[in-house]
Amino acid sequence: MVRKHLLPIFITFFFTCFYSHKLSAQSTDTAKLFPTQGRKQVSILKKVKVNADTLKMLLVVPNSNMWVIWGKKMNYFNEVMTIADFQKNIIAKGLTNKIPSISDRIGLYNAYINYRPFVMLGESSKDLGTKGYRVRLSLYHPMRSDFIFQNEVRLNLMWEGYTDLRVLYPLFNSLADYLNEQVN
Repeated sequence: MVRKHLLPIFITFFFTCFYSHKLSAQSTDTAKLFPTQGRKQVSILKKVKVNADTLKMLLVVPNSNMWVIWGKKMNYFNEVMTIADFQKNIIAKGLTNKIPSISDRIGLYNAYINYRPFVMLGESSKDLGTKGYRVRLSLYHPMRSDFIFQNEVRLNLMWEGYTDLRVLYPLFNSLADYLNEQVN
């Protein structure tokens, strides 16, 4: 009979510990732009020093309003637009003869030369089988025809799950650090 009375105390204790652990796992680093959860290790794969003035001009992101919001939140770029808006602007300026496509390196180079300087941000993910799951952010510079920044996070989807707080936001914080290094 005593054990029945301990059950509510045990349940309360369990949920209190679980909630406290969840709160302590959230980042309290106020210097970071994006709040994170957990302590995911971000690996920097590539980091190239570039001219900050041309880097700041325009960021082209995937076709989602969330990507535009994230790009603007970095407070680094003069303008952020989706690939679709980028294409619309090229058409509106009558540059389709000089920039017939932006689907390859030559087209992106022509857009950089004939439209204006920009960089493109992309995200990729890959299932590595028994080695887990990989998510990467890559910043592409068309004039160099190469990535100037790449980072990645590896995780176990079954145990850790994929959330913006746990995966994308640490990647964005790492990108913001890189961008701030270019100014100095």
